[in-house]
Amino acid sequence: MSGKLTREEEKIKESIHITYYFTIVFTAIGTILVFCLLYPKIEKLNLFIILLSTSAGGIPIGFIGVFIDYKVSEYKVEKRSFEQ
Repeated sequence: MSGKLTREEEKIKESIHITYYFTIVFTAIGTILVFCLLYPKIEKLNLFIILLSTSAGGIPIGFIGVFIDYKVSEYKVEKRSFEQ
């Protein structure tokens, strides 16, 4: 029984096409959030603030979007294979 489930899970993982819509949205939200927190303290725009905003907010919060994208794609594949 577990061997059959493992093969089905492998088929699902092979046929998943992940879209990165939530990843982009969450990365943008994280970057803007950290930028808004840092900008009043520095009061001038420079490359360091942009890179810090991206690395401190965009990348970590973007991982939440990656997880959501993966689960949505996995659900779509399971739904499609269930209908067949």
